[in-house]
Amino acid sequence: MMHRPPEWALDGSERLTLAGFLEAFGESWGRTEQRFLKLECWQSYQEAEGVRSQEAYRRGDVSLARSLLEKEAMGDQPLRDEVRARNLDFTRVRLLAHPLTDYLRYEMINYEVRGRLGERMEFFAPPSPVEEYFDFLLFDSHTALIHDYGPGPVGHQVGGWLTRHAKSLRALAEIVTDLRTRGKRLNPLNTSSGTPPA
Repeated sequence: MMHRPPEWALDGSERLTLAGFLEAFGESWGRTEQRFLKLECWQSYQEAEGVRSQEAYRRGDVSLARSLLEKEAMGDQPLRDEVRARNLDFTRVRLLAHPLTDYLRYEMINYEVRGRLGERMEFFAPPSPVEEYFDFLLFDSHTALIHDYGPGPVGHQVGGWLTRHAKSLRALAEIVTDLRTRGKRLNPLNTSSGTPPA
């Protein structure tokens, strides 16, 4: 199976429904004082039903998709303001495998829009096959939320796990450190045509 968290990551964890995952996110976010890391590994995701930008992109209307993504990103301005006010290190770490999937070509527009608004993203070709990695959120050193996107091949979140197990939290942080050390850093948003690379 693709992107399944290994047993060590789930050791001592609590299984969460999707609603429980969102509730745990809010509680963990409120306790975060320094660092929030999000690792994104799947090369295709199914956004929530009714995400108009993704629907427009699928229909081939890239201009409308960009416009809608800009509106969606502006809706997150309060979050960016909070990150600045609380002086948080907020980073999305995105793994890429080439050729990019249709989803990632859509998402590159989103990353470009959000990057212009000040969101920090890092892109890597990982040192191991991308399928060996899994999505998680790390809040300081106190909590991690590990996503469950089902059996694939397209990620559609069905819940996840919460862990406060110190050994697991250190190992999750080390995954990001290893990506930054041994992965190949990419700059996929630096294109002159405005069209993300295929």
